[in-house]
Amino acid sequence: MDNKLVARFDEDRQERSFIVRSPAVGVLDRAPALGAFQNPLAGFAALTVLGRQQVLVLPHNVSGRVVEQLVTGMNVPVEYNQPLFRLEVDAEEYARIQSARQRGLLAQTPDGLIAVPSPSDGIFYRRASQDSPPYVEVGDPVSRGSVLGLVEVMKCFNQIVYGGPGLPDRGTVVSVRADDASEVKFGEPLFHVKPEE
Repeated sequence: MDNKLVARFDEDRQERSFIVRSPAVGVLDRAPALGAFQNPLAGFAALTVLGRQQVLVLPHNVSGRVVEQLVTGMNVPVEYNQPLFRLEVDAEEYARIQSARQRGLLAQTPDGLIAVPSPSDGIFYRRASQDSPPYVEVGDPVSRGSVLGLVEVMKCFNQIVYGGPGLPDRGTVVSVRADDASEVKFGEPLFHVKPEE
């Protein structure tokens, strides 16, 4: 299983926890056991997508102990963005994550724009194919769930989607920070979005 898919997640800051979600429609071999500690970028399960088995990994800066299984059993069909399990983070680890964010890996820029970062190292694409128009251009409005681009990791394409905990529901793309088909690093800002007033 050479291919890897980066899981999606939601963050609950009050509970210091992450809900880990499926990045694609497929069949999950099994969720991690209750109490198991999960590390960033470590494979935690296999997901079969269109007959091809791929390793699911956690994104950078997502880790913790499994405190709730939201999918149980073996070889379970799952949908895109379906919650798989919840990770709880101890206070010290959570402080480290927040420190990384304050260094500019996520969230808001000093001028009030929202920096949308790359979810992982990989190749950034602005369009679905060479013949397709870009997902977004400067000046385009975006709302929660809008696809902005793709990052390819090991021949798997992960959507860059606008939205997340604490972000406004709507905004306008004010800059595209990376070239189409360029190599990007985790946390590198790919877009700046002006939040809607």
